[in-house]
Amino acid sequence: MVALDRSEPARAVLQLVPEKKAQHLEQDEALLQALFSQAKFGLAVHDRDLNVTRVSLDAEFRAPRDASMVEPSGGRPLTETLVAEDAAAIEGLLRGVMETGETLVELTRRARRSDQPLTDRFVSLSAIPLTGAEGRPCGVVATFTDITAEHREKEGRLLAGEAARRIGADLDPVRCSRELVDVLVPAFADAAAVDLAEAVLLGEEPGESPASMPTRRTAGRGSDQQLATGDGGRAAMQVELRARGQVLGRLLLGRSPDRWEFDAFDEGTAEEIASRTALSIDNARRFVREQRSAELLRRSLLPSEPEEISAADIALLQAEVATGGADSGAWVDVVPLSSARVAFVAGRATGRGIGAAAAAGRLRTAIRTLSDLDLAPEELLTHVDELVRRLPPAQESGEAPDAMPDGAGELGATCLYAVYDPVTGRCATATAGHDAALLTAPSVGELVPIALKPGPPLGRGSMPFETVESPLEPGSVVVLSAGDPVGPEDGGFSFPGRITGDPGTADVLRRVLDSGRAGGVALAARVRMLSPETTADWQFPADPSVVAQARKAVADTLLDWGLQDLAFVTELVVSELVTNAIRYAGGPVGLRLIRDRSLICEVSDPSQTQPHLRHARLTDEGGRGLFLVHQLTEQWGSRYTASGKTIWTVQSLDGSTS
Repeated sequence: MVALDRSEPARAVLQLVPEKKAQHLEQDEALLQALFSQAKFGLAVHDRDLNVTRVSLDAEFRAPRDASMVEPSGGRPLTETLVAEDAAAIEGLLRGVMETGETLVELTRRARRSDQPLTDRFVSLSAIPLTGAEGRPCGVVATFTDITAEHREKEGRLLAGEAARRIGADLDPVRCSRELVDVLVPAFADAAAVDLAEAVLLGEEPGESPASMPTRRTAGRGSDQQLATGDGGRAAMQVELRARGQVLGRLLLGRSPDRWEFDAFDEGTAEEIASRTALSIDNARRFVREQRSAELLRRSLLPSEPEEISAADIALLQAEVATGGADSGAWVDVVPLSSARVAFVAGRATGRGIGAAAAAGRLRTAIRTLSDLDLAPEELLTHVDELVRRLPPAQESGEAPDAMPDGAGELGATCLYAVYDPVTGRCATATAGHDAALLTAPSVGELVPIALKPGPPLGRGSMPFETVESPLEPGSVVVLSAGDPVGPEDGGFSFPGRITGDPGTADVLRRVLDSGRAGGVALAARVRMLSPETTADWQFPADPSVVAQARKAVADTLLDWGLQDLAFVTELVVSELVTNAIRYAGGPVGLRLIRDRSLICEVSDPSQTQPHLRHARLTDEGGRGLFLVHQLTEQWGSRYTASGKTIWTVQSLDGSTS
């Protein structure tokens, strides 16, 4: 044994170890040399204070000249290499590995270089603890791989998927725009705005030239300065919203000075999202065009202004554009009938868009035509039901079926038909799957549902319709609704709409809307009764001698009403109609005069045989009665009653005839 001179510090230490252990030490050294020499992934050794004491790759992911170099002064902190925020996050993870002894495997973390803080970078980080001779933690060894490209590609796919999920199903261009900027800010940019061509918002073709088209900003988030380079923002990007060869608008993006600039990858991501969004906006544009066409068609079929009638004061509501197309097939109508009566109609056709509006137009026309026959409500709905069953289903014309209220059939519609008689003050109502009817009476003041016997929707043909007849107190307001209800949570009556007609009745309609019990298509009718002094009626037996009595009764009544100028014509009309009733139908014969906006004359008999107008030959002894009535009056017709029929005539109060 040789004694060492301890007067000078040792420059080398000689240690004798077994050969096997020496081989292992040599292999360990070779392994470390190989790990620190490769450039596929980074390898860093951190001491107990988490300073880097040895590293295989530098901040630019390049192998150092001396792969086994040791950092001077006990290593260097991560903050010299990485942005402080990112360095602190990674150090926190490494400290947890060292203290708990748990391994960290492939965790993605942002790792921006301190000399390039605005260039985004991500690494996949793994770490294992280092233990000293006495089992105490002495550091951490970490591996890291640059996955910036993969991470940004994944984030771009996720962002594009989120945009498709939130925007793809929307059929409103403005909502599409708002969803787009909400997806992009702050995940992709600090500011975003969408400018759409005004033509797109109207459902029209925008054209191919973006330079000259007028635009409107439909959505925006963040500062406007961030949308323009050199004006307070660090980076800006503009992407065209193009679909099917047409430019619909543009997407503007901006980032603040403390965020990395847009690069080619960002441009690709923005263009992909803009392309998907443009298709959704174009679908929404075409939907808007269809809805506008449907709305124009529906408006052309609805009464624009309530008709003045003696039976009621009318107010009508029409929404500007049916949101989503749900109300495209909704309609209401007021149909004047014979003898001062009036029909109130509300209905809704299956489907959406222009197909539903066209179906509603056909139904409205059919109901108006059948109303001229003066059918009872249940009989009229039976005829309309047969018509609907003969119509082709909406699917055959390429239209998507829509869920109908009140269980409407796939091929059908709903309808409510009510007939009000101002002479008797009674209302007869029948419904086909439609129960949106309310009533407020002056003595009650509250809105209550009208009692109905619900029938099946039109097109089912499964059950008969039934009429419910009930008295209405003068001044009562009947409200019929055909559109989707708009409740207080939707803003009540704040949605775009137009109410026309009697102001007092309109106030009741607004109150119904505010309560959420009516939709965008509705009517309100404040009913009136005719004064007893404006009507006169008689009953006669089936005796030809009563014709003279009838003529005298009419003449005396017209004199009392100050309408003696109409006496001559009216006596001729009554004479012909009463004579025909006695001759062909028997008795009793009813005669009634109604003084309204015109003079109405009615003759009723027990026969249900309808009269026919014909031209008598010169040699015929009769057959000229109805022809004479036709020539002397403005209108005439007949209707069935429970006990027979009634023939009615209309004369202008000034004595003129058409």
